[in-house]
Amino acid sequence: MSEIVRVQEILSKLWNLKIASKNCLNLVTIISTVAYDPSFETNGSFKDFVSRLLARRDIYRIRKFSLKLRSMEFDSAKYNLVNDCVRNVLIRGVLDLELDINVDEDYTLPCEVFTCKKVVKLKLGSGFIIDNIPKDALLPALKTLFLDKVRFNDKIGGCAFTRLVSACPVLEELVIYRNNREDWDWDCTVSSKILKRLTIRREDWGDLDGSSYESISFDTPSLEYFEYFDVLRDEYPVVNLMSLVEAKLKLPLFMDGDTYDVKNLIKGLKNVQSLSFGALDTMQLFYIFREAVPVFENLLHLSLTTEAAFCWDVLPILLEKSPNLETLTIEALHYTTQEDTVCECLEGYSFLSSCHIEVLKITQFEGDIGEMVQIKHILEKLPSLELLEIHGKARGDEKKLQIMLDLLMLERASSECKVQVKFPVCVAST
Repeated sequence: MSEIVRVQEILSKLWNLKIASKNCLNLVTIISTVAYDPSFETNGSFKDFVSRLLARRDIYRIRKFSLKLRSMEFDSAKYNLVNDCVRNVLIRGVLDLELDINVDEDYTLPCEVFTCKKVVKLKLGSGFIIDNIPKDALLPALKTLFLDKVRFNDKIGGCAFTRLVSACPVLEELVIYRNNREDWDWDCTVSSKILKRLTIRREDWGDLDGSSYESISFDTPSLEYFEYFDVLRDEYPVVNLMSLVEAKLKLPLFMDGDTYDVKNLIKGLKNVQSLSFGALDTMQLFYIFREAVPVFENLLHLSLTTEAAFCWDVLPILLEKSPNLETLTIEALHYTTQEDTVCECLEGYSFLSSCHIEVLKITQFEGDIGEMVQIKHILEKLPSLELLEIHGKARGDEKKLQIMLDLLMLERASSECKVQVKFPVCVAST
C-alpha cells in the first residue's frame, strides 16, 4: 500500500513540474535571429533599428545577433548608439554574436563583449582596432572566435591578442582573416592548450614583393585542424602541433633576397593524417627544405596542386617519407614537351614500385597523349593500387569514349586495380 502512495506522490510532483515549466516558457520569449544589414532597405535607419531593439522588454532572449555597418560616417554619438545596441543584446543572453563594423580606427568595442558569460560564437570585423582587453576579460562559454580583418594594438601594455585568447577557457576554433599589408602589434604567437581548429588566411597576395615578415609561433598541442594560407615568415621558432589530423597549406614562394626559414613548420607537421598543398609554391618550398621533411608515419591522404609543366621533384621525397600513405590526389599529370617521354624529375617512376598507395585521384584530365603516357607508367609501377579515379574534362561523347577505351587497354601492376572515370555529367568505370 505504501508503494502505491509513493508512486502517487512522484506523479503529483512530475505534474507540478510540468505546470511550472509551462509557466516559465510563458515568461520568456526566445528570438532565433535578429540582424541589421543596411544593404536591405527594409531594415530602415540604424537609429530606428536600435530604438526598436531597446524597446523590447527583458523577457525577450536572442539566440543570434548580426550587425553589419558599412562605410558610414560615425561620430561619438553614433558610436554610443552602436555600443548601446551591443550591450542590450548581450543582456538578452545572445549565443551567436556577429559584429561586422567597418568604421574608423578610433572605434572601441564595449568592454562587455569581452566579459560575456553566454556567447558561444563570436565574429568580429572588419575595420577597427582592438587595443584594450579589460583585466577581468572572461568568455567562459566561447567555443568559436572569428577575427575578420580586425587588428590588435595594445596601448596599455602586453599583448591584446594573447589576452583575448587566454580569456577563452573552452575555445575550440579560431579563424583569422587578414589583409595583405595588415600589421598587428602583438607577440607573434598563437598559444592555446585546448584549441582544436585554427584557420589563418591572407586575403590577397597580388602585390607581395618578397620582403621580410615577422616570425610566428604555434604553441597549440591539441590542434587537430590547421588551415594556413599566409606569407612566409622569417622563422617559426615554436611549432607544437603534436595532435594534428588535417593540414591545408598555401604559401607563396619568393626567390630573391629572402631569408625565411620554414624548417620548424615542416617538421611540426609530422603527425598529420591528411595533408593538402593549395599552391605550386608550397610543393617547391618542401623541395627547397627537403632535408627537414620528417617521416609522416600517420599520413594517409596527400593532396597536391600541380600543373602539366611543373616538375614533381618533391613527389618522390614525400612518398618515401609517407610509408603508410593510402590516397594520393593530384590536379594534373606532369609531362614534358616530348609527350611520349617521362621527365627526369620522376626517374621513370621507379620510386612508385615500393609505394603502398591504394587510391590515386587525378582531378584534371583531358586525355592527351602526354597524360596517357604518364598513366601507363604509373599503372605499371603501383603494386597495391586498388582504384585509379580520373576526373575528366573532355567534351563530346566521342572523346569521352576514346578516353575510356585507352584506359581500358593499359596494363596494371595490381590485378585488383579498377579505373573509374568521372565526367561532369556522368560516371563510367572499367
